[in-house]
Amino acid sequence: MDNSFQSLDHSFKYFEALYKNTVENCVLLLNESGVVISINEAFENCFGYNHNEVRGQNLSIFFTDEDIKKGKPANEIKNVLTKGQSSDNNYLVKKDKSITWVSGESVLVKNEKNEKRILKVIQDINAQKKSEEQVTRLDELNEKILKSIEDVVIVLDEHLNILNANESFNSLFEVNFKTGALFSFADVIKLHKLSGNLIDSIRDTCICKKGFSNLTVEIESASKEKRIFDVNCNVMEHNSSGTKLLIIMHDITVHKGLEREREDVIGFVAHELRNPLANIVLCNELLGDLIKENNQEEIDDMLQRSKNNVMRLNKLIGELYDAAKVNSGNLKLELSIFNFEEMVFEAIDTVKVLHPAYNIIVSGDGRVDATGDRYRLIQVVTNYLSNGIKYSNGNTDVQLHISYNNESITVSVKDNGLGISPKQLPYIFDRFFRAEKTKNLEGIGLGLFLCRQIIYAHRGKVWAESEEGEGSTFYFSIPRI
Repeated sequence: MDNSFQSLDHSFKYFEALYKNTVENCVLLLNESGVVISINEAFENCFGYNHNEVRGQNLSIFFTDEDIKKGKPANEIKNVLTKGQSSDNNYLVKKDKSITWVSGESVLVKNEKNEKRILKVIQDINAQKKSEEQVTRLDELNEKILKSIEDVVIVLDEHLNILNANESFNSLFEVNFKTGALFSFADVIKLHKLSGNLIDSIRDTCICKKGFSNLTVEIESASKEKRIFDVNCNVMEHNSSGTKLLIIMHDITVHKGLEREREDVIGFVAHELRNPLANIVLCNELLGDLIKENNQEEIDDMLQRSKNNVMRLNKLIGELYDAAKVNSGNLKLELSIFNFEEMVFEAIDTVKVLHPAYNIIVSGDGRVDATGDRYRLIQVVTNYLSNGIKYSNGNTDVQLHISYNNESITVSVKDNGLGISPKQLPYIFDRFFRAEKTKNLEGIGLGLFLCRQIIYAHRGKVWAESEEGEGSTFYFSIPRI
């Protein structure tokens, strides 16, 4: 560093203390062309240059190539000369070619001889800049995480104003919240039917500064759909500036629906099992008296009733067991090549023994070899026929038709019974589903579900056609090979 600053006119001397003594402020003195006249010690220490290396050099040596191409050095000099000042907020290059972010300004000064000089005062704020960038990146990451979360996430102040919320919140309540907008959570909520003391619980948290968890509330969404949420509230921040609360609402509508369905199924299955068990117990009690009376005809009748109820129990338990195997993925097919028509007639014979009063009318041609699990396919045909008989509404004729081509074999079973409504038909193969008109008949709604899963395992398909009061036709089709 030379004495060029001291050689300036007296009018410049009030800058001398700043120039010599500052530690944080890097100072350059330039002529009106942007050529370096002098640099202070703070600049030397920060940028690694000594005075002789930069004196006579243009200001542009401190700028990045990118900024030089943009004309930033020339624009800075131009702004100072025309406006008297120019701000710095950009990267500058050190002697070792590393870059650092600086902030400051350049000002135009004149002496009594009207000679123009540019005083450039800057601070190295690279560490602060990096910290700000990290905070920005973290904020951006948090925003991305917030947007990706399916749960409704809300940040409230102590007055229940919304400070931040994610897209799930906007979707649920059909609002367009943006950070900085003034939204009252209480006002948003009151537009929707709400069961549960959510607002009161949040206000209590603001008062006692203690959060809550697993609060179940039911909210009617903007689309009038009732949804159930598990709500958690935590105190994020509590200081002199106020309290901030984090609300997370996890949608448990499906879970609650499954829970109710499970409870209904358990109750239904228990009821279906209880009936045959009660009949067996009653028959056994009556048998004791009949044996004493030696009434053989009544004894035989009671034994047959017990046998029928045991068969009902066995069927129910078998369906439950098979359904459990299907759900766990343990339904394995034992494949073999067999005559398809013979398999169908074996199933027909089984059904005829159980229902001798019904007439099963067979049409079509199934005299073809097929590859599949013979036992499981007998189970499907038997179930189709049993359903046709069960829901026949007294009509004793059930029709079975077989057809095939080069690729597949198709079976249909038609009854002239109760029929199924158009609204319920799409769900007829679902687990535990029972059509409204058949709920007074025995069964737990697993038979057709198992048929579907067995046929799917054969890479086939199932479907049904029906008109209410006109009967139904159930189909399945499987590949021949």
